[in-house]
Amino acid sequence: MAATEHRGTVMACQLHIIVNQPDGGAPVDLDGAVDLLDHLEARWSRFLPDSDITRINDGAGTPVAVAPETVRLVETMRAAWDLTQGRYDPTILPILVANGYATSRVDAARSTVLPAGPFRVGAMDQITVDPAASTVTIPTGVALDPGGIGKGLAADTAVALLLDGGADGALVSIGGDLACAGSAPEPDGWRVNIERADPGETPLCRTMIDHGGVATSSTRSRRWDHEGRPRHHAIDPATGDQSDTDLAAVTVFATSGWRAEAFATAALLAGSRSVIAYLDSHHLSGLAITGDGDVLRTGDLSDLELSLAGGR
Repeated sequence: MAATEHRGTVMACQLHIIVNQPDGGAPVDLDGAVDLLDHLEARWSRFLPDSDITRINDGAGTPVAVAPETVRLVETMRAAWDLTQGRYDPTILPILVANGYATSRVDAARSTVLPAGPFRVGAMDQITVDPAASTVTIPTGVALDPGGIGKGLAADTAVALLLDGGADGALVSIGGDLACAGSAPEPDGWRVNIERADPGETPLCRTMIDHGGVATSSTRSRRWDHEGRPRHHAIDPATGDQSDTDLAAVTVFATSGWRAEAFATAALLAGSRSVIAYLDSHHLSGLAITGDGDVLRTGDLSDLELSLAGGR
């Protein structure tokens, strides 16, 4: 098998695709996967005025016709909300906007414009999805932002497309959050780098996985100042405000990219005292970095060699 790669950008993140080409067969075309990811960004971005997500938010209270991929996204968001007991909640968008995160961090021309409020957090169980009609209806006063789930589900979808197209194996990484399946280029599996909370020249550690998803949620990756106060994008739905977690980052390994994204968000909110118990209770592997630089990890990762002093 020969591995081919593609690097680019999508969803305001670095894109990296690795495909294990089949022996003796026609090479798998990566362009289809890239086009798919661009299509999903156009449907799912809250920063685009004609995206499905923007139209759903603008049409709250009425059925909105969307692409089938968006129906799947909303169903996935509801599943993630349920799996995490509401710790992952895509209805926190109005709080993010009120806290100063209305404009894309990489393109100032792209901005989120919400309809007139008031807004409320929650009510994911009141969203109606009609797959046959390809419509989504959200309650009045609710607005959606897929957040990291969009990246995870997009990576899952692109990997499935590449395997269906004949690839022996594929990995899709969007901003370092990834999904992979099939045969890897190396005999031990797919090589995954886990970055530090403040990414440097070398990763915190490296490990190998054979399939599934990996995602990191952080209070360091997206920060800004608003009204004289430093802000980050981790919102606690229980309080309706920015989370006061003492964790800088959490990385989670799961069976799919979207599950890894949802549980990484939820685990970050747990804080250092509860994060490992939270991961254990959901039978997940993961590690967390505190604001002081200590590294906490589930028992199955105790042998990982760290390149960061103070890890335990």
